Amino acid sequence: MKIVKYRTATIIGRISICLLFIVSGVALILASMYLEAPTGRKIISVVAGIMGILFFGRMLLMLMILLIKNKQMFRYDKENIIIRDKTIKLDTIKKVEVENDIPTGYLGIKTPAFVLNIKDGESIHIPTYYVISKKDFPVFNTTLKQIVSDRTKR
Repeated sequence: MKIVKYRTATIIGRISICLLFIVSGVALILASMYLEAPTGRKIISVVAGIMGILFFGRMLLMLMILLIKNKQMFRYDKENIIIRDKTIKLDTIKKVEVENDIPTGYLGIKTPAFVLNIKDGESIHIPTYYVISKKDFPVFNTTLKQIVSDRTKR
């Protein structure tokens, strides 16, 4: 059985980027409070700081959960693919697609995902959580398509 996982190094890199933007948001708020500036600029700084903290704070929480939990995207063998403890026979998968706005279930964040369309009309989502690099995304997509097409050709 082959296992495909999210890369820990990519998750840690995205966490550090989120932390950088959260610190920048806090710095904007503190700067607006302690530096002499027109009122309009202070209001804009506080609003921008709060928006940055809220957006990147949610992303940080999602990435921290992903760092702690099982990093397995899916696993497969010659007959089945297993996604989040759900076993799917490869010959029942009709098509593999990519969608951009799939809810993750974490704080209302939507993420790109691979979608496996099953012959009975059901769709199985494999979320990316924004931790697949641009270099790896086509590799995962091609791998999923090859797994499905190899099985359906038999």
